[in-house]
Amino acid sequence: MGRQSDKINRRELLRIAGGAAISATLAASGVVVAAEQMARSEPISDLEQYDFVMPRVKFNEQGREGQSRGPDIWYVRPGGDANLLDELSRVIRCKTKPIKRTNNWQPQYAEPGQLNAVVTFDKLEDTTKYPFLFMTGENFYTFTQNQKYNLREYITRGGFLLMDDCVVGNGGDFFYQSSYQLLEDVFGRGAVTRIPPEHEVFHNVYDLGDTGLPSFDYPNRRAPGGLPYMHGQNHGARGVFLEDRLAIFLSSTDIHCGWCDRQGFEFGRPNYEKAIQMGINIIMYAISH
Repeated sequence: MGRQSDKINRRELLRIAGGAAISATLAASGVVVAAEQMARSEPISDLEQYDFVMPRVKFNEQGREGQSRGPDIWYVRPGGDANLLDELSRVIRCKTKPIKRTNNWQPQYAEPGQLNAVVTFDKLEDTTKYPFLFMTGENFYTFTQNQKYNLREYITRGGFLLMDDCVVGNGGDFFYQSSYQLLEDVFGRGAVTRIPPEHEVFHNVYDLGDTGLPSFDYPNRRAPGGLPYMHGQNHGARGVFLEDRLAIFLSSTDIHCGWCDRQGFEFGRPNYEKAIQMGINIIMYAISH
C-alpha cells in the first residue's frame, strides 16, 4: 500500500480500537506499572481503573521583574482538562479519569484533589507511573539541577510531556521562553526544533491539514492601542525528538484555553474543535510511540 493509505488506515484503527488500543499501549509502556505486576492486596490504582489519566506538572513560577504576568499558574482552568478528557473518551471510546465540578472556564483554579493527578520533577518515581504529563503556565520559571535530571530521565525512559504557554493578552510569552531554555539546557543546544506540518501528530486521528497547530485570539476584543487581543503567541509547534520519537511538544498558542471554550463564546466553536482535535492527536501519538 502507499504511504497515504497507511496513514488513513492508522487513523481508522485508532478510532475503531478505542480503549483497547490505549490499554494495550499503556500495558506495553516502559513507564507504566502493568496491572498484573501489582499486588492484589493493594487498592485499585487509577492506572488500573482508567485507560488514560492526564496529570498536571506542579512547578514554582517566579515573579522575575518584567517576566511575570500572573494569574495563570500551573493549576489554572481545570475545565480545559475536563473537556479534553471527555471528548477523548467519546472519540476513542476509552475510559478516562473525569475531572469533576468544572464548567468550561470555571473554576479559574483547580481545587485540591480536583485534577486527575499532580506530579513534580522533584522525585523521578512520581512521574514514571504516567506515560503522559501536561504542563502549563504564564510566568517565568526555572528548574533545579535535580529536576532537570529527573525530566531527562522521565523522557528518555519513554515518557511524553506536553508544554503549553498560557499567555493572556499581548504580554510576554514567559512560560514558552522558560520552557525553551529549560529543554535546551537539559537536552542540548539545538534540541528544540520545529515540528514539521507533515508530522504524524497533526494527522493521526484528525487531519489538521497544512495549518497544523491551531492558534487562538479574541476576535471581538482589543488591547490598548487597538491591537488584537491575542491569547497565545504563535511561534509554531516546537518539540524535542529522541531519534524519530517526538517526546516533548511545546506550544505557544494556548491550546489549553481552547479546550475550555466548549460553547465557543471566546474563540468560536470551530476553534474549540480544532483545539480538542490537536489535544487528542497529541495524546494518541504520545501513547502509541
